[in-house]
Amino acid sequence: MKHKLAALLAVPSLTHAFSPPIALPAMRLPRGCYEPRFYMARTVAYYETIDGVKYDAAALGAAREAVAGEGDGRVSKADAKAIIAKLLDGDGVTAIEYRTAFKILADYKFTPAAKTLFIAELSTSPLQ
Repeated sequence: MKHKLAALLAVPSLTHAFSPPIALPAMRLPRGCYEPRFYMARTVAYYETIDGVKYDAAALGAAREAVAGEGDGRVSKADAKAIIAKLLDGDGVTAIEYRTAFKILADYKFTPAAKTLFIAELSTSPLQ
């Protein structure tokens, strides 16, 4: 509000036709007064980069959860369905999602039924 008053006071006085304009010293505003501050919530990245190559982070996370904890360390049929759900989150399979599927097949052990299901689901989904 004060900065608006300063601008108005710098105009020549209307009461005295020949009076010079009033020169006011520059006003110092509190630091950050007019700087917009945007705090973005920390979000989880959609892609995970491994050796300079982008992969779908959600699908890789689902595969890691599938082999962690109790069990024999293999991806079961139910786990394969969860991974497929993460991969097929859009209208079809993108190149990055397809690359992620191959990375998961190469890096994780599957039960035979889970591997068959995983490959069948990927082969029937449309490519983008």
